[in-house]
This record gives sequence, C-alpha cells and structure tokens, in this order.
Amino acid sequence: MLTGRAYNSIDDAGRMFMPAKFCEDFDVNKNADDEGDVMPPSGKLRKNYAGRCVIVHGIDRCLYAYPVRNWELLIRDLRTLPSDDDNIRDLLRHYVGTSTFCDIDKQGRLTIPQESRNYAGLARDLACVGMLDVLEIWDRVTHENSISGKDVKALSNYASKLKREREHDARAD
Repeated sequence: MLTGRAYNSIDDAGRMFMPAKFCEDFDVNKNADDEGDVMPPSGKLRKNYAGRCVIVHGIDRCLYAYPVRNWELLIRDLRTLPSDDDNIRDLLRHYVGTSTFCDIDKQGRLTIPQESRNYAGLARDLACVGMLDVLEIWDRVTHENSISGKDVKALSNYASKLKREREHDARAD
C-alpha cells in the first residue's frame, strides 16, 4: 500500500529516482519472470512486475504512477462500466488514453514521458504522494498550493457523511 509523502527532483532527461519508501510497491530491483501483454487473454493477473509502472495523466494536474498489478485491477474494473455512456467514454479516453508503461531502471530511476511532464507542469522539484493504490507525482509548488488552506476537519466530516449515506443506501437495498 502506497502511503506517505517524499520529495525529490527530476533531471533534464525527465528521470526521477523512485523514493525508497515506494520501491517495494513497484518491485524495483527484482527480476522479471514474465513479460508480455498487460492483461493476458486468460484474464489471470501476473505476479511479478519487476520495476514497471503505468504513468497516467491524473485528475488534479498531477501524474498517477500505478504499480502494474494495481493498474491491471483498475482496468478490470473499468471494463465493467457501460461503454455506451458518453461520460464513461470521456473518462476512459482521458485516463486509459494517456497511460504509458514505463520501466524503472536498476538505479531506481523512472523516466517520465515529455507529454506527461508537460501535462503536470513538472519543473525541477517534485512531491510524490502515496494514495493507497497509486503514487501521485506533483510539481512540488503545485502540490503545496493544492493542499494549503484545506480544512481537514471539513474534509473528514464530508467523508463521514458519504460513509453514512452509503451505509444507508446499502441497508435500503
């Protein structure tokens, strides 16, 4: 599970070091024993993803870096959504359409594609934020601006309200 925050930088070649606290989640420096399709025809998920991730243009002008196993689970869920819904297709175009498979080299460096760097406005200093199943990669100043002034108590109350509503809806079913 990806949790916590780390700060690092990106070099002129678009490479960032994967923060040490997240390396295990991305299987950095492990040997791959299986390569090929992301979701093999059998539909079975692979077990070893040695130093690979999927970079996606995030919702908040940051990037999402998914460990491949987490990405495959998300894709499996996205396939269940109704493809005749315009909003779903737009979401898939953004989310799946911007995805790029990237390798993390033996030194723990991840090369972020130029298009993705441009999208997220990545300059030099980065903030990497673990968000359970995904790692958010932010320009550090943009991240600091996005969290400054947030009322954490109000956000917690909002989450509690959502939980109560879902529990109520589940009982009604």
